[in-house]
Amino acid sequence: MSDLVALLFGALIIGFFSYERFNRATYEGRKQLERLVDLLTPDKLRARRVVLHAYLFYALTLLLIYFFLCAYAEVLPYLGGPELASGTIGASQLPSASSGDTSEFTTGFIPHGNWESVFWAQQPSNSLTPSPERSYFNIGIDPSISLTMALIIVGLAPTFPILQRFEDWMRVAAHRLAGIPTRVIGAGEDLRRNAMQIANSSGNNGVPKNSLLIPRGDWERMHNYTSAAEGQLADPQDFQEDLTLIFAASSWILDRKVKLANAGQRERFDKLEDELRRRKNVLVLELDERSGYLPGDPRTEGERAAQRQAPEQQETDPARDETSKDEAGNSNEKKRASWERLAAQADHLADDLCILLALYVEHEIIVAETTALPPRGSAPSSVRQQILARQKLVEFLGELLSEHAAPIHLRSFAMLTVLWSFGVVLIVTLAWSFFPGPFETELQRGAPGNPYVRALIYLFTAFNSICVPIMVALALRDGGRQSHRWRNMWRSHWTKKLPQAALVVFVSWIVSTLFIIGLTLWQSAIDLGGWSETHNKVWETLRYSFEYNAPTPLRGAILALMLVTLLDARIARAGSLNFQNSIVSSLIWATCAAVIMAICGAFTRFLTSWASALSRSPSNPSLDSIDHGLIAYAAIYSSILGFLVVFCVAEALLNQRRPRAKREKQTAPPKTLSLSQTGPSDP
Repeated sequence: MSDLVALLFGALIIGFFSYERFNRATYEGRKQLERLVDLLTPDKLRARRVVLHAYLFYALTLLLIYFFLCAYAEVLPYLGGPELASGTIGASQLPSASSGDTSEFTTGFIPHGNWESVFWAQQPSNSLTPSPERSYFNIGIDPSISLTMALIIVGLAPTFPILQRFEDWMRVAAHRLAGIPTRVIGAGEDLRRNAMQIANSSGNNGVPKNSLLIPRGDWERMHNYTSAAEGQLADPQDFQEDLTLIFAASSWILDRKVKLANAGQRERFDKLEDELRRRKNVLVLELDERSGYLPGDPRTEGERAAQRQAPEQQETDPARDETSKDEAGNSNEKKRASWERLAAQADHLADDLCILLALYVEHEIIVAETTALPPRGSAPSSVRQQILARQKLVEFLGELLSEHAAPIHLRSFAMLTVLWSFGVVLIVTLAWSFFPGPFETELQRGAPGNPYVRALIYLFTAFNSICVPIMVALALRDGGRQSHRWRNMWRSHWTKKLPQAALVVFVSWIVSTLFIIGLTLWQSAIDLGGWSETHNKVWETLRYSFEYNAPTPLRGAILALMLVTLLDARIARAGSLNFQNSIVSSLIWATCAAVIMAICGAFTRFLTSWASALSRSPSNPSLDSIDHGLIAYAAIYSSILGFLVVFCVAEALLNQRRPRAKREKQTAPPKTLSLSQTGPSDP
C-alpha cells in the first residue's frame, strides 16, 4: 500500500504548492500595469471565487499531468526529463491478463474476467469468483517515482524545459480564462473615458460651496496649477481632468473620507494605497514648486498670477543681444518641457487610481448603494458632504458599478452547490452501499463481498459518474457568465437554451467518461502480455469498456443540468421558487428531479446490461431476471439521489441572504434625492 500512499502524498504536494506557481504574474511588460505589477498579484485582480475557479482548473491539469507521468515515467527521457531507474518507473507491476483464451482480458467492462481487478466499475450481471491474489491497493508505481514527479511539477526539484513551458502556458490560459488582468485593465480604460464632474471654479480661489470632503488647500492647488500651466501644455483640458480625479480619489479613497465596504478585502490593497499616496505627495510637491504655490499664502490667485507674469511682461531692451534672446527661448522650452513632464506624471497617476477603483468594484469594496440626502438643517454639513461625495463617486463609476451589480455578476452560488451536492451524493452512496448494496452486489457477483471494499467501490463510482459532471457543468456556467455568453436556462427561449443544455450535458458526460475509461484501463491494465501487444486488441478493449461504462456518467450529466437550471431559476425568481414556505418549492423541484433521475437511471442501466449481453452472446443478446433486478436497483438509487441532492441544494439556495437590491428596496425611504437634484452648488 506504500505506493498508493506515495501517489496520494505527491498529489497533496501539488495541491499545497501549486498555488504559489499559479499566483505568479503573467503580465510583465504590460503598459497598463507596468507601475503596479509588483503590487498586484493575480489573486488580487479578480474576485476570490473567480480566482478559485481558475486555480482549480490549473491544479486539476497539473494533477492529470502528474498521474500520467507517474504511470508512464519511461517517457521522461524522451521529453528531456530525468532518466529514472529502469525497472521501477511507471506501471511496472500492473496485473496481467490471463494467458489462456485471448478473449478473456480484464477491462472495465469485464465480460469474463476478474471483477475485483476493477473496483470502481459497476459490474455486469454475471457471477464471478473473486481472486484472493488480487491486491486492491497495489498500483505498481514506485514511491520514489511519485514523490520525485510531484516535486518536479511544483518546481521544488529541477524541472525540464517541455514541462516548464507547458506549465507556463497552462498558467497563462487559466489567468486569461479568469480575465486576469484583462478585466481590470478594460474597466480602468473605461473609467479613464469618464470625467469627474465636480465644481472647481466657484467661490474664493476656486473653492466651491460644496467641498465634497476635499480639503480647501487641494481646491486651491487645482485652481493654481491650471492657471500656472496655462499656455504651457498641449492639452490643458486633460491635465485639469487628471488633477480633479487625483485630488478627489485621494481624498475619498486614499485618505478614507468616504466610507467603503468589505474592510477585510481592502486590507489586501494597503501597499497599493500607500504607493499611490506616496506618488501623489511627490507630484504635489513638484507642482507646488513649479507653480509657485505656498500653502497658507494669503494672496489671491490673481496676485500670484500677476507675479508669475511680471517677468514676461517686462519691456524688451533694444540693446539686448541675440544671445540673451536665445537664452530666454531656451528657458521657455525648458519650462514647457517641465510642465509636460508633470502632466505625464499626473496622467499616469490618474490611470493607476482608475485601476484601484476598478479593483475595489471587482472586490465589492465599492458597491452601488443609494442614500437619501437629509433635509437642510436636519444633519451636520459633514454628513451632507459625505453623501454628496459618495454620489459623485458612484456617478463617476457609472456603468462599471451597474454592470457589476447586474445578474451576471451576482453571486453564482457554485461553491455552495458543489459542497451540498458532493456531500449528499457521498453520504447517500455510502448508506446505499451498506443497506441495499449487499443485495445488489450479490445479484451481480453471486456474493455481497467485503463491506468496506464495497463502500469504496460505490463511493469511487459515485464521485466519477456524479460529482465530476456536476463540477464540470457548474464550471461551464460560471465561465459563460463571466464571458457574458451564458443564457439563463429558465428565462431564455428554447431555441437558445436547448443548444446550451446539450453542450452542458455533452461536455460534463464526456469528461466524466474519459475519467472512468482512463482509470478503468489503468486498473485493469489491458496487459495482454504488455503494452506493446497488437493495437487491435487495445482498441477492442477500449470499445468494450466504453460501451459498458459510458452510460453511467449520463446520470450525473442530467443531474448537473437540473442543478444548473435550479441556479438560473433562482436568479430569474421562478414561480416555483416563490412559495412563502421554501420547503414547498424545494419539494416540487426534488420530486421532479426524482422522476427524471429514476427514468435516467433505469435507461442507463439498461444500456449497460445490454452491452454485457452483447459481450456474452453477440448473435442473440437478451436480458435475464438479474438484469431486470439491477435496472430496478439503479432506478431506485438514482431517484433517491436526485431527490435529496436537489432538495438540499434548493433549500440552501432559498435560505441564503436576500439579494442586496431587494434589501435596499425594502429598507430605502419612499423618496430619495437623485444626482440631478443635488448639484455641486447645493449647500
